[in-house]
Amino acid sequence: MWKDKDSLRREMRALRDGAPDRALRDAKLFQNFFSLQQVQEADSFFVYYSFGSEADTHAVIARLLSEGKRVCLPRVEGREMAFVPYFGQALERGRFGIGQPQGEAADFPPDVVVLPMLAWNGLYRLGYGGGYYDRFLEKTAHTCKIGLAYAFQRTDAPFMQAHDIPADILVTDEKIYFTGNTEDSE
Repeated sequence: MWKDKDSLRREMRALRDGAPDRALRDAKLFQNFFSLQQVQEADSFFVYYSFGSEADTHAVIARLLSEGKRVCLPRVEGREMAFVPYFGQALERGRFGIGQPQGEAADFPPDVVVLPMLAWNGLYRLGYGGGYYDRFLEKTAHTCKIGLAYAFQRTDAPFMQAHDIPADILVTDEKIYFTGNTEDSE
């Protein structure tokens, strides 16, 4: 039964924290992500720096850098989020305990934004509740938005609101979803 977003966040975080096979799931996510034409053709990526039990982006970032792609990581600045170029330099612990780079914010738009997800319903993401990505995505209408999540994070809970911006693509460890194929089909 649907209760509220905070209850769903707690439930999904506990489910994700307890998953014993995250390394295997991350390897499948990695493979699915790099199979995308949108990823192969893009030059610049704004990628979340995973922490805790989030779908791992450290290997994704390392591969993007090894391929000569431009990578930026988020830095929280008040109620906004800036993306700062990342070349492998040391990160400082940010406001939420997440590693974030120092330096000037990127002055170029990303080809791809990689989104963290606590839960997903169709191409909509449930985040941590700060609205940082929602505010950022309002400014990036022509950017390909790719969410990363484990398949077990799917929910039928109606958490979406009118201001929410869906991903264009959702990559899970089991399947890749695009607009139009958000339902499981066997």
